[in-house]
Amino acid sequence: MGSTENIKFHMPAEWEEHEGTWLQWPHDKTHRGEGYKAKLNDIWVSMAKELHYGENVHIVVCDNEEKEYVQLRLKEEKVDLTKIDFLIHEADDVWIRDNGPIFVKDKEGNLTLTHWIFNGWGDKYPHANDIIVPNKISENYKISKVDVDICLEGGGIEVNGQGTLMAAKSSIINENRNPTLSQEEIERALTKYLGVTNFIWITGLRGEDNYDEDTDFHIDGAARFTNENTILYEYDPFGESEAYLLEAHEKHYQELQQARNTDGKPFQLIPVPLTRKDVKEAGCKGSYLNFYIGNEVVLVPVYDDEHDKLALQIIEGQFPGRRIVGINVSKLYAYGGMIHCVTQQHIK
Repeated sequence: MGSTENIKFHMPAEWEEHEGTWLQWPHDKTHRGEGYKAKLNDIWVSMAKELHYGENVHIVVCDNEEKEYVQLRLKEEKVDLTKIDFLIHEADDVWIRDNGPIFVKDKEGNLTLTHWIFNGWGDKYPHANDIIVPNKISENYKISKVDVDICLEGGGIEVNGQGTLMAAKSSIINENRNPTLSQEEIERALTKYLGVTNFIWITGLRGEDNYDEDTDFHIDGAARFTNENTILYEYDPFGESEAYLLEAHEKHYQELQQARNTDGKPFQLIPVPLTRKDVKEAGCKGSYLNFYIGNEVVLVPVYDDEHDKLALQIIEGQFPGRRIVGINVSKLYAYGGMIHCVTQQHIK
C-alpha cells in the first residue's frame, strides 16, 4: 500500500460521469494501408451513435475531407451533430486508449490531462503522430497538461476510483517500456498522477509467444472493474485455448484471489468466458471484457459467436440502468484490439 502524501491527481473510475468520449477515426494514410477505413468505418459509426445520446463525442480525423465524410455518415444515422466535434490531426492509427491522454482531476477538482510516454507498445509500430495527440487536445480544448516521464498505455491500467489500480506487469514493468525503472518507482508515479495507493499486479504475458504480443498483455482484455469491489475476469470454460494461455488464466485467477481492496477485503470475482470458437479474422478466441462504459451505455465487443449472448447478460447484470449494446468487432480484432482500445473517456 502506497502513501497518500504524494498524491497530486485523481483518476475517476470509468463508470463515473463523463463530459465525453474520444475516438480516432480509421483512415487509409496509416501504415495499415488502403482499405483500412472501409473495413472499420461501420464500427466507429456505431460507437459514435450509441455514445452521443448520453455524452459528447470528440473525434480525431486525419483531414478536412475526412471530417466532412464522417459528418455525412453520422447524419445518415440521425446523429445529433451538436454532440460531435472534431480535432484534425493525422494520427498513426486508431488506438486512442493507449496514445491519448489520461484525464484526471487535481486536488482542487480541476480537469487536467496527463501525457505519458507512448512508444508504440515497445517500438513495435509507428507512433510519431500518435504521441502528439495529447498536446493537440490540451491546446485545442484549453486543458492544462502534465507530462509524466513514464511509459504507460491507457489499456494497461484499470482503476476502481477508490485507490486501487490493476495492471499486468508484462506491459508496464518491461524493458521495452521502462527499462531503467523499478516496480516501486513506477508505483510512485502512478500514485502521484492517478491517485492510487493499492496495486493489483497480475503477471501477464511477454514477448512474441502470445496472442496479445502487440501490447505484451493489456489488463483491459483480461480483467475489469465493474464497481469498486467487483472484478470480471476472462477464462476458457472448455480448456481449448493454447496451453500457455490456460496457464496464464489460472495464474491470474490465483493472483486476483489474493488481491485486496484498500479496506483489506477481497474482491468479488466473476468469470466471463472467451468466445466458444476462434474469431476467424484474428485466428484466436475473443474477449468480451474489452468493453467501454459510457454515461448511458456499455459498448461490448461481440463476434457473432455462441457465447455473445451469455457475455452480454453477465455484463448487463453489472450495470443496471445502462443500455448494453453489442458491437461486432471481428474486423477490428484482426488488428489486435476491440472497443475499449479505441475509446478514451474525457471526464467532467
